[in-house]
Amino acid sequence: MEALQIEIEEKLHDLCTNTSSDFSAIANVDQSSQTIRWEYAYGYTNNRFKNMVIRPGKGLSGSVVRFGTTMILDMDTPDRQRTRLQYPIMLAENLVSAVAVPINVNSKVCAVLLIGSRTEVKYTTEQVDLLKKVADEFATLKK
Repeated sequence: MEALQIEIEEKLHDLCTNTSSDFSAIANVDQSSQTIRWEYAYGYTNNRFKNMVIRPGKGLSGSVVRFGTTMILDMDTPDRQRTRLQYPIMLAENLVSAVAVPINVNSKVCAVLLIGSRTEVKYTTEQVDLLKKVADEFATLKK
């Protein structure tokens, strides 16, 4: 296993630990084909996430890429049970709550960082801020 992959997986593990999440993952944006693929994950229950190909604007990661903003789906989200059914990563990993943030390089979204829980939770401002901080750390790895 290469050093970069080990470093990424350690950061994803630490992110789960520090946010009390069950799952964390990174989806990379392929600018040439305009697709998004989940490439790294921690806490996964199966490998289905690796086969997902998402278009910008579709799914949780696609919305983050398209709008360049944080997406939160937790206890405070109206109609969250129906909404989560629209997000393949949440179905594949049986996630009930999730937060996804963009990873920006040169003012462009190049990836998405996600944390998720298999139980109902409300993600705190501190947890979301930590996720954004880690996203910035991942951005430096991509440069």
